[in-house]
Amino acid sequence: MSFKAPKNLQVLQRELRTVLQKDHGAEDQYGTLLSYIGPVDSSGMEGLLDLAEKSAAANGGRTLMKRIGNVLIECLQNVMRHGLIEENGFTQLYLTLESTPVGFQVQCGNMVDSEMRSHLSDRLADINGMEEDTLRKTYIETLCNGQLSDKGGAGLGLLSLAKKATGPIDYRFDSQEDGRELFTLIVTIR
Repeated sequence: MSFKAPKNLQVLQRELRTVLQKDHGAEDQYGTLLSYIGPVDSSGMEGLLDLAEKSAAANGGRTLMKRIGNVLIECLQNVMRHGLIEENGFTQLYLTLESTPVGFQVQCGNMVDSEMRSHLSDRLADINGMEEDTLRKTYIETLCNGQLSDKGGAGLGLLSLAKKATGPIDYRFDSQEDGRELFTLIVTIR
């Protein structure tokens, strides 16, 4: 299903402005390291990943930089596989990388339909409810299963995010007037 780009972009721009206006309550120690709004494709992913890794490297160690890079890749792949496709063939998103008092946060938002909302909501609730051992076992079982969905994924993306996240994956859906949903995913990494 495709939707008109200007309306989706307006919703994403409004949400990004809200994110960027947040005050973390500390001077210069925390803040937004990277923000992006627009279409996503595989070539654009490389540029975003490079910028994010450079920002993270300046504010943390190499291990942390790799974890942030992996989280970004999973978030972007999730958008490419499950986001609404615009008339121009692209999926729009907003993305931020922030340094916060609780660690680094990757926040990613894109438009989804109500069916995808239901799927993502159920899947994230299941994953967030898993103990660490169960999460690890489920990840390994899914990895060994090797079956691909009709969207081209093996179901590992959200599991991988949960393994790398500090605490549960935060998410929300904001309903739009035309039935679409703004899906926002927030992953904290320490």
